[in-house]
Amino acid sequence: MTLRGLPAVEFQQPTNKAVPLFSYPHEQPPAGALDIQVTAAPTLSLLYDRLCGQDSPADLDTFRATIDIATQSTVRETQQLGGYVAHAGRAWPCHLEITPVIHPVVPGIPGSRLHLHLLVGPTAIAVHDGRRYPIDRGSIDDVVDDIYVSFRGAIEYHTTDRFRRIELHWGPPRAAAPFEILSPPLHEELASTDYFIGPCTGLWSSEHEIVLAPDAEYRDFDREIQRKAALQPWAGPAHPEERVYPFG
Repeated sequence: MTLRGLPAVEFQQPTNKAVPLFSYPHEQPPAGALDIQVTAAPTLSLLYDRLCGQDSPADLDTFRATIDIATQSTVRETQQLGGYVAHAGRAWPCHLEITPVIHPVVPGIPGSRLHLHLLVGPTAIAVHDGRRYPIDRGSIDDVVDDIYVSFRGAIEYHTTDRFRRIELHWGPPRAAAPFEILSPPLHEELASTDYFIGPCTGLWSSEHEIVLAPDAEYRDFDREIQRKAALQPWAGPAHPEERVYPFG
């Protein structure tokens, strides 16, 4: 992969402290904001629908709190990895302005389809001098796949931890496929093997530039890996006790 970000200054350390861009839902994102749209597993939406249909407010509150933890972790990761402004031909650490929004539907897809919008401001305050500069867009583009991996991993880890009572666990429903919820067997209810979402214009139409996470190259590579894996024998997913989740 060709890196698109400016070379970073050598004597400035990145920070994990972002600040809010706007107050959702009372305000709108400003002109020029990037709308980074992060895919989540389709079975996460099925779990959400199931909890909404049950008379169990405590479980639904746990679900929402879990998604919030994963979201805040992803905001920090976005800031840590992509938090740079462009100034004097270099990338300088900054405090990105980010507002996360968990959105439950995608136009054109029936039912729930949870995903994450990260609205990132077009400018930010540099750490070194406290002045506002344009963000280094290339630094964001370089880490969109990492943003997706961070969100996916945090979702898998924290839902597994918070829903031990129902022995929830994740695994690949097919050889080399992205993880879905296998217990309870929500993967069996999926109407399609499509995992990644396309652009969602259900919140702000096309007013803001949409950046898909992961990007097209990652998606194509993932589908090709699955295609090749489908040609080989597969023993099925590992038992939950044999898996290690290196995410926090």
